[in-house]
Amino acid sequence: MSKAARLGAGTSFGQTQNISARRAAINANTSAPTEGAPPPVKLSVDLISLNPDNPRSELGDLTDLSASLRDHGQKTAISIMGRFAYLEGNPGREDGLEEDTKYVVIDGNSRLAAAREAGLTEIKVMLDDELGSNPEEILESALVANIHRQDLDHLDEAKALDQLLKVHGTQEALAARLHRSQGWVSQRLALLTLTPELKQRLQSGEESAALLRRVGKKKAEEQEEHLRLLKEKEAQEAADKKARTNQRVASSRQQPTQTPPAEYAPSKEPSGRAATPVPSPDHYAVMNGSTSDETAGSDLPKPREEAGSVVRLPSRDPEALSELIIAELDVPTRRKLTELLVDYKIEETKRMRAEQASAASEK
Repeated sequence: MSKAARLGAGTSFGQTQNISARRAAINANTSAPTEGAPPPVKLSVDLISLNPDNPRSELGDLTDLSASLRDHGQKTAISIMGRFAYLEGNPGREDGLEEDTKYVVIDGNSRLAAAREAGLTEIKVMLDDELGSNPEEILESALVANIHRQDLDHLDEAKALDQLLKVHGTQEALAARLHRSQGWVSQRLALLTLTPELKQRLQSGEESAALLRRVGKKKAEEQEEHLRLLKEKEAQEAADKKARTNQRVASSRQQPTQTPPAEYAPSKEPSGRAATPVPSPDHYAVMNGSTSDETAGSDLPKPREEAGSVVRLPSRDPEALSELIIAELDVPTRRKLTELLVDYKIEETKRMRAEQASAASEK
């Protein structure tokens, strides 16, 4: 039997259950809404303690989040545990909890702090005492929520993964638990072996996490040099790619011009639009009942020779072709083109899914 079943608290408050006399006494003392209340519910922000073991080491600047909660309201409920259930899984953490609180936030530390900063008195919550029966499970619950939102500082994420690695034993087991690849886990853990100087540059945003994850696998004395080489390689690859693109575009514009046949050569009007094609001499000959030989050397109008130069488009090179098109568009037109392409992609996806469903039903 699960802990929730024994204690009478489920993930959704979906059903009222028979609970032990011990839990009934706890509920009476804490007024915890663990029986029959539909999620989410609102609780006073003063009844919920911040999590002393939150994966995020610092909450950071909450100004924008506070303003959003105040002006637009709370979109997602925070996840909490009852204080008693939390302490059952984290014995000895009583001193880390705020006084006179009855719950502990597991996922939503920043939102709770921002709500207090915004002057809000209540916050939406989801009460779930099954978020963990020991420190590792509680940490895992908080970590998974933050990972899915990509809401953790890079080093905080690495530290939390390192704690979980000690529980699960191997990177493969931890990756399976988090539904990630072993490489994903390994890359993030590599940040913990960076030199203090590189960690500082990561925190300040001076260096990218993507590069430093590759650097962290080197010895401390080799990391600076390896980072320099990686930057040089990336810069060279970017320059080569740009040069190839420019070369393709220049080549497409330097293709020999082609003049259309004389009988289809468009004349130019002052308005800039192409005029009606000028017929060939043979055309007039037919109208006059003459042969082409009879019209030779006559004073009939001759087709105009001048024609606009024709640029051969790189139709087999999508990248170069898109460069040509985008270069000719102003910003509003580019945005409109993007919207049309997105709409086309959506409709094309719907069409393909409909065809697949139809084919599956026929089978």
